[in-house]
Amino acid sequence: MKVGCGFVEKEIRGNRYLYFWCFQGRGAGVKKIERYMGPASDSEARRRTLGEIEAYAARATSELQERISLWRRELSRP
Repeated sequence: MKVGCGFVEKEIRGNRYLYFWCFQGRGAGVKKIERYMGPASDSEARRRTLGEIEAYAARATSELQERISLWRRELSRP
């Protein structure tokens, strides 16, 4: 399992653009995905990017908690 997300600003032809990135997939199939969010100066694009980061973090936290619960059950057996 690979967990991670964030954002990057890229300059293209003198303009700055905002991208949200995250890891998707499992095992050897994990890929870094970048999604265009809008011009870096656009407050709505920045708000959406933060929303994506918060949503990714919530999903990752939930998935990790489920895995830990499973491991606890498995390791508590004699």
